[in-house]
Amino acid sequence: MSRPMPIARPTHPLGPILTQVACSSPTATRLRAGLVAGIGFAILLTAGTLKPDVSGLGTHEQLGLPPCSLVALTGYPCPTCGMTTAFAHSARGQFLSAVKAQPAGLILALATALTTILAMRSVLTGRRWSINWYRVRPFKTAIALCLMLLGSWVFKIVLGVVSGVLPVRLL
Repeated sequence: MSRPMPIARPTHPLGPILTQVACSSPTATRLRAGLVAGIGFAILLTAGTLKPDVSGLGTHEQLGLPPCSLVALTGYPCPTCGMTTAFAHSARGQFLSAVKAQPAGLILALATALTTILAMRSVLTGRRWSINWYRVRPFKTAIALCLMLLGSWVFKIVLGVVSGVLPVRLL
C-alpha cells in the first residue's frame, strides 16, 4: 500500500510578498525596528487613552487639535474625519464602532498594530523585513489606498445622513 504524497502549498512564481532577510548590521536593524515599534506602540497607547467621541467626530480635539474646518463650514465630515475615533475604538477592540466611525481608520489602526508586531520581531531576530516590489506595485497600492479613503468617506457620509446625524447643525 503506497502512502499518499503530501500536497505542496502552491507558491507565487514571483515569490512571497514579504520576507525577512539577514542584514550586515543586525544591531542597526534592531535599533531602527525598535524605533518603528516604539512609534507604533506610542500611537496605539495614545489611541487607547482617548475617549472615543460618541458622534464619531472630534476625538482628536482631546489631543489639542482644532475642530474640523470642513464640518464647521459645510456640516459634513472631511475624508479623514473619524480616524482618531476609529483608532480609539480599535485600541479597545471595538471594531464595529471603529468601522462606524471611519472604516479606513480601522484598517490603518490594524496596519499600525501589524507593523508594530513585525518591527518587534525584527528587534528580536535582527533581521529586516523586505517587500517584494515585483508583487506589490507602488502606484496600484497608492490608488487602492486613495480608493479606500474615498470609499470610507462616502460610507461615513451615507451612514450619517441615513442615521440623521449629518449634516451637523452648527449654532
